[in-house]
Amino acid sequence: MGFLSVRSYNFRNLVDRTISLDAPEVFLVGENGQGKTNFIESIYVLCYGGSFRSRRDEELCREGQNQLVLRAQLRDGKGEQHELSYGWEAGKKNIRLNGKPVSDRKDLVSIMPCIIFAHDDIEFVQGSPDRQRFFFDQTLSLYDPLFIDVLRRYRKVLRARNIALKDGRSDLLDVYDRQLAETGVELLEKRSEATSAFNETFSQLFTRISGFREPLHITHRPSWRNAATVSEAEAHLRDRREHDLYMKTTTSGPHRDRFVYRYRDADFTKTASTGQLRLVSLILRVAQAQFFAARSGRAPLLLLDDVLLELDPRRRKAFLGELPHYEQAFFTFLPDERFNEYRGEHTLIYHVSDGSIESYGTSG
Repeated sequence: MGFLSVRSYNFRNLVDRTISLDAPEVFLVGENGQGKTNFIESIYVLCYGGSFRSRRDEELCREGQNQLVLRAQLRDGKGEQHELSYGWEAGKKNIRLNGKPVSDRKDLVSIMPCIIFAHDDIEFVQGSPDRQRFFFDQTLSLYDPLFIDVLRRYRKVLRARNIALKDGRSDLLDVYDRQLAETGVELLEKRSEATSAFNETFSQLFTRISGFREPLHITHRPSWRNAATVSEAEAHLRDRREHDLYMKTTTSGPHRDRFVYRYRDADFTKTASTGQLRLVSLILRVAQAQFFAARSGRAPLLLLDDVLLELDPRRRKAFLGELPHYEQAFFTFLPDERFNEYRGEHTLIYHVSDGSIESYGTSG
């Protein structure tokens, strides 16, 4: 089902109140800057214990305040009801599920897996390599909790190795090289397998939604191109050790992987228009939702923030037709958009103005 209600206190510009959400679709209608995205963000924060817009929790707090609280009632895909809360006060975060503290945000993913469609998603296509890696790591993390553990172990060893490099502690590098090679190869194997499988979904979606005659493929380019085994990765790190000591950082490894979008054997990002790149970013999210549903056998919750506005009527229809079955979906619209065309029998529609969310009416 999804979220049944959400109550906010001191969250961004939202008026403190409880909002009923007991519907398969929730439409948030209002002008820009009124709080639609803030409400979408509050749902995301409850799902993951952090924002998709900022890494600083204090930025989520209403200006002039030093604490915030979000509370929600929700029903998961098995029909079980839960109470979820997120609090922040004076630099400390407090997340609770059914009254019990959540020490690892990884545990939240299993309750209500959520996929956000946002304006900044274009960075996954034309942005820096770390943003591209983020997308694929996030895709894997949605359905494979073990991947999260591997990624954390790799980052922990990487930090330790970089400290040793900065301090010139070459005596520690044999141990760190072995550990980095072990976790790095496991990370590469999971990324490569996921990219290959993801392409099957993504490429077909691209041709159906975009109208292009040929598919677009995503190519994973590992930093360790000739290191398929732990021993090969370890040897590669030893070969680059002097360079790494000089640079005082680890200059190769999965943290330097790249992803390339290829159309007709050329880099699509070099020739595509901004509109085409933005369309690809939307298709990425649809593919992520479909990929998650196929791999996990579960329906995600979808957050779609002003994405339909960017599509022409034909592509908008194709885009909506490709959305997988979902537990619940939240859409934001400007007042002059024809949002009534997309409402269902039980869609909830709210008007958002200056942080206040008021009932716009329901259909049916």
